[in-house]
Amino acid sequence: MGRWFFKLYSSICTVFSLHAFVLSYEVKVIQSELKLCEENRRMCVTELTDCSPPSPSSVQKKLDMWCDYRQSAHGDSSLTCGWSPDSESEASLIVTRQNRVISCPAVFNSAATLNLTARIRDAKTGGEVWSEPRTVILRQAVRPPQPEVTPLSDDSLLVSWTSSSDGSCRLRYRLNSTDVWTRAPDSVPVHANQKASYIVRDLLPFRVYRAAVSCRRELGVWTGWSSDAGGRTRDRAPSGPPDVCYRVEETLPDGSRLVRLMWKPLDSHEAGGRVAGYTVSYSPGGLIHNVTESTAVVTMKDGGTATVAAFNTAGSGPATHVRIDPGTDGVLPSVRHVWVSSLYPGEAALRVQWRRPEAPTSAPPLSHYAVLWRAESRGIRRWSAVRSSNTSAVIRDVDPDRSYLVSVLPVHNQQCGSAQSLPASLQQGALMEAGSLKVVSVRKTSVTVMWAWQNKSGPIRVKSYRVTLKKDQDSQTQTIWPDQNQLTFFNLTPNTQYSLCLLADQLATHIVQMNTPFDEKLLATPVSLLLLLTSLLIVSILSGTVYKSYCFPPISDPRESSAYRWLKDSNALKHTERNILDISRFQVTESLIVVCPRSQLLLEEHLHQDAALAVSRLVHKPDSRHPDWVQTAGDGREDEDEDEDDRLHSRPQEEQVSLVSNHTSEFLHDGQYVHPMTCRSDSLINDVRSGQRDCSDLVCETEYKNISEEQSRDEMIQTL
Repeated sequence: MGRWFFKLYSSICTVFSLHAFVLSYEVKVIQSELKLCEENRRMCVTELTDCSPPSPSSVQKKLDMWCDYRQSAHGDSSLTCGWSPDSESEASLIVTRQNRVISCPAVFNSAATLNLTARIRDAKTGGEVWSEPRTVILRQAVRPPQPEVTPLSDDSLLVSWTSSSDGSCRLRYRLNSTDVWTRAPDSVPVHANQKASYIVRDLLPFRVYRAAVSCRRELGVWTGWSSDAGGRTRDRAPSGPPDVCYRVEETLPDGSRLVRLMWKPLDSHEAGGRVAGYTVSYSPGGLIHNVTESTAVVTMKDGGTATVAAFNTAGSGPATHVRIDPGTDGVLPSVRHVWVSSLYPGEAALRVQWRRPEAPTSAPPLSHYAVLWRAESRGIRRWSAVRSSNTSAVIRDVDPDRSYLVSVLPVHNQQCGSAQSLPASLQQGALMEAGSLKVVSVRKTSVTVMWAWQNKSGPIRVKSYRVTLKKDQDSQTQTIWPDQNQLTFFNLTPNTQYSLCLLADQLATHIVQMNTPFDEKLLATPVSLLLLLTSLLIVSILSGTVYKSYCFPPISDPRESSAYRWLKDSNALKHTERNILDISRFQVTESLIVVCPRSQLLLEEHLHQDAALAVSRLVHKPDSRHPDWVQTAGDGREDEDEDEDDRLHSRPQEEQVSLVSNHTSEFLHDGQYVHPMTCRSDSLINDVRSGQRDCSDLVCETEYKNISEEQSRDEMIQTL
């Protein structure tokens, strides 16, 4: 870029040194506007203040003046004169004649000879400049006809015209896209009714220029400039190759890939004036495409080589060869957070900003960024290369009345990533605005918000949009970009009210109130700890109880019983009313003495605090003294079954049961003790008659023995 810019700058400086830029200051005088001065009857002016003579401090100056006389068929002729004065000055024309003027409007006729003086007032200093009087023959002040412009080469034009009188002519020209005229350094001698020509050199290739001529007679004033005519210089073949990069966009079902080629358009110096198009060819395949844009899409099976070259009517320029690797699909990620702001009115430029791509470690390093912009109404694309260390660029020479599509893409050698684009204009900057802020998710310590991007509704220049989360004096702020539509704030306080603000620079456009929910963990933690401690306490108590019950079972102490304490208390028996049960009331007509084996001896002990001691003993003794062991007493019945008696008497000496009536205790032989007992006759007799050997189910009531208090106590203590 530096090389061609230096060459262009040198060429422009050379042209400036040879030619002068002309900004003509013109004063037009209409015939009907002229007024006669009373002090000088030979002078006509447009303002009566010009009738006064020059002041002593005024300066007289010779001006290179030209005049154009136009005669009207309606009788309102005009005279226009011009020169190159200071930009901040005012001027007027003073018309005088040799003879006395009767009517100023009558002085404008084609045969009149007038003296013209320009009065120039300096707006800065207040001083005046009077030009030297110039003699003008009105019929000779008629501008020449429009010239003809013919292209000769890529940097020259031939301008030709016909002169109406002898004298000399001069020429001026300009680019069709500017209003600044350049005057040719030399004058061209001319003869009446002969064709004159002039060659304008050092022009730009394939550019349209406009030219005009002005003539004069010897010692006369220059005529007005003719109507300008235009012509285009010829093409020059491009001198430089385009910078090309590629990106694999899509893989087709048959395995082939769509590869997009993009290149930087050649500048005016390298393009030779203009580029008619680009020739794109690739192999294998050998297909050739001619495109006018700076991008093309080709289909390749297994990779290959693509060639891009610029061309115009003068021929093709050098080509650029690109080796395409299909395996590079998605290697370079796109840039992030593109934003465009306007520098107008201070500068007719746009500032483009972006963030570096989040590239994986396997991604190759970037060689540079490509910033592209084109007018949305026209398909002209411009390209600027930016170093990889920069994240911003300035786009200059922007048309205030157009909107542009600005794109940024990363480039590594001949590989390029996806472009991030944003519409923008010089009046508004980025033509996108954020709105419709809303909360989409609220948690105890975080909140997620969302917004929508849309076209700008008004001419508001915004350098950045931000979302701010506020709580009292604390706040969090994050900048948002068009390539994102939501973000999340973290580290919030539960059960707290917050305010969300969407800011366009410092102006709040949307405000949303929200509350974070209550955190159950604040209560669950102590409750859980309390439950855990309670559970541990219960488990420890239960485990101790179980351990004690299995390892140390309780052993009852007889000394702690109520019977023991009653027996040891001598006063208890003295003062206790003894209620002795009258056993005769519960006696049956039959008494039963049960003799059981020693192995089935039962000792039932029953202690009553309000009754006497009763001990029931069942004694086993085989006895032959009671052959008739079953007798009926008191009911008058005889033994009805002799066979049964024989069967009972014939049993061996086992268990014999005798019925006795109110018998006292006595000792039998062999040391057996017989205690009279009163039993329920029905069940006992049935059991005896049935021949049961077990006496464990026998229910008997003992007879209370009348024993002394001391003997009863001692006997029970020994028993216990």
